[in-house]
Amino acid sequence: MTLGCLTLVFGFVVNAIEITTDNLMRLEAEAIVQEAKAKPEAPLPNSKRLSAWRNWQEIPEAFRQYFNHEEVLLGTPVEALIELEKGEFEYLYLLHYQNDEFGSLYLLSHHSEQEIESAITPLLNSAIGQSLLLTLVILTVLFIVIAWLIRRTLEPLKLLSDWSKQLNQQPDNAIDINFPITELNEIAQQLRQGVDQVREANDREQQFLKHASHELRTPLAVIQASLDTVNLQLSYSKPSNSQAPADSPARRPIQRALKASERMIQLSDTLLWLARESDKTIPKEVVDVKALCTQLVSDHQYLLHQKQLEIKPLITVESIEIEAPLFSIVLANLVRNALQHSSDGEVTIQLDQHSLQISNPAQDECDNSEPGFGLGLQLVQRICQKTGWDFTFQHKDRQVQVTILLAS
Repeated sequence: MTLGCLTLVFGFVVNAIEITTDNLMRLEAEAIVQEAKAKPEAPLPNSKRLSAWRNWQEIPEAFRQYFNHEEVLLGTPVEALIELEKGEFEYLYLLHYQNDEFGSLYLLSHHSEQEIESAITPLLNSAIGQSLLLTLVILTVLFIVIAWLIRRTLEPLKLLSDWSKQLNQQPDNAIDINFPITELNEIAQQLRQGVDQVREANDREQQFLKHASHELRTPLAVIQASLDTVNLQLSYSKPSNSQAPADSPARRPIQRALKASERMIQLSDTLLWLARESDKTIPKEVVDVKALCTQLVSDHQYLLHQKQLEIKPLITVESIEIEAPLFSIVLANLVRNALQHSSDGEVTIQLDQHSLQISNPAQDECDNSEPGFGLGLQLVQRICQKTGWDFTFQHKDRQVQVTILLAS
């Protein structure tokens, strides 16, 4: 931009110099004509700097040789550069001037190189100064115009951004869509429709979880009560052999069904707690983590079919005080995922007062771009997020590792 402005101003100045030079020679020729008309007997000027003749043939051959008669047009000065004996240069300017009363006049002007430089240098300096000033003015104007255009361009986006903030803060309230630009109205309408669809889907999901969890509690309570009754009846019945009633084969399925029923009730209550999105906290209680871990590994032994897996529990505490239903669901899901999605090798369960970590060798078809395996880990993530536990899932070097930092 700056170079263009400099070139433009420089070209303008050079053209102005040429026009000025031409006009000065015409004025000089007109002055000679007027003086010759006033004093016809006076000779035409013939000095070292300026000479005049009435026709082409009168011009001395010493000067005429530097010009082509056909190129000397009427009213247009012609320039010629000649080299002197001392290596200096001299500029010759020849003008063919025509006056209706006087006739033709050939005016020849002589200028040394020093005279031309002394005349042009101030003009060039002035041209450079003017070009810099003009460039500064143009850049300032362009900056103002561009800033105004950017502001005008971003103003609709700011309006849309403010409107989206209001929509985020008040999703249930109807916000008028009335922008000065039609396209913004269309974008805002599409955004509003998308937000409404997501909100409706989320509401349906929460309602489903609430209804499902609530409706499941009654049949689960009936199942548990029935199992308790059967278990109580078996405890008072006489055993058919030397085994104690609690260890009889008939009572073992009942015990497993009771435990499964208790876990289903815990899961139902947890889903209902998550769906309500309330700030109500679940009270903490002391959990025998060794017994719980042993029980969960035993319950999921069926997942080890046709697998060469070694389960290595590294539990450094006997018990911890924690939200028992939530911790049981988290631990059960993590153990099940580790056993179900593991290849042959070693499954490690590490648990202390502040953290839980389960690692297992990954299956070949496991995709490390996934954050988990199915709905189980999604439920674990939701519980950790609600309780403030730090959940981390890593899949690296054919090893899957889940770490949970328990809130103190």
